[in-house]
Amino acid sequence: MFKLLVGIGNPGKKYNNTRHNVGWKVLDSFNLINKSELISKKDDYELYQTYYESKELYSLKPMAYVNNSGVPIKKIIKKLNIKTNEILIIVDDINLLLGIIRLKERGGPGGHNGLKSVFSEILTNDIPRLRLGIGTSERYGEDLVSFVLGKFEANETKIVKDMIDRSVEAIDNILSVGFAKAMELTNKK
Repeated sequence: MFKLLVGIGNPGKKYNNTRHNVGWKVLDSFNLINKSELISKKDDYELYQTYYESKELYSLKPMAYVNNSGVPIKKIIKKLNIKTNEILIIVDDINLLLGIIRLKERGGPGGHNGLKSVFSEILTNDIPRLRLGIGTSERYGEDLVSFVLGKFEANETKIVKDMIDRSVEAIDNILSVGFAKAMELTNKK
């Protein structure tokens, strides 16, 4: 059973609605629907709590910027005594077309610096994740940083909203029918 949901993103208004922050958008939507309560706010994280089918569930927004996400995540899993297989990381993915979502049990960072930080801090890449397609950076040439820190375009808004809704549904499936079945349901779409 999952005990901690982690959305990867950057703090500050400057980064609202950027491609890199779509993991936070999913977490915000999940927290709103499930009436999660902010229980701890520090310089480097915000921690929320809710009950899902009467089981305690936490959600975490690291506030240490994407490239240093691993530091507050390590702090929280130690504080709450959570195992890595009880964590779901919600993360943007440039290797998926915009709107595509995929569940993955483990694997490398796929070029994502936030995941690199997490794996470096907790010394494993055996962490389930929900990957959110933000589109490929090919149309932007080699400027990957500008792409992931850029905002979604107006004509992408509906696709992003739908992706967020389907991501919350995927999390619900994980929590109700388990990761393997949820992966089957999510990844076939």
